[in-house]
Amino acid sequence: MNRVERAVSRFKTGFSCSQALLSTYDTQFGLTRETALRVSGAFGGGMGRRGETCGAVTGAFMLIGLKHGMTSVDDAVAKEETYRLVNEFVARFYVKSCSVVI
Repeated sequence: MNRVERAVSRFKTGFSCSQALLSTYDTQFGLTRETALRVSGAFGGGMGRRGETCGAVTGAFMLIGLKHGMTSVDDAVAKEETYRLVNEFVARFYVKSCSVVI
């Protein structure tokens, strides 16, 4: 099963989008499955059931941060790269989401 199938499977068994996504990459970033599920759990339902930002987006943001985020206050390069990737993801995500709705 590839990562996409694994994330979809986890979502279908009852985990939120953010949990399904983050827990699919757990070991790649040194997290246990339990930690990934806990840390991403509050983002479900559009951030705590507020119906706002989808957990697929917040889960992706967490993954981008885990892979590219700064680890020291003077790492402006990592900070800018993280923000660039987040903005690229958002642009691509919303274009695909809007085309599905239309």
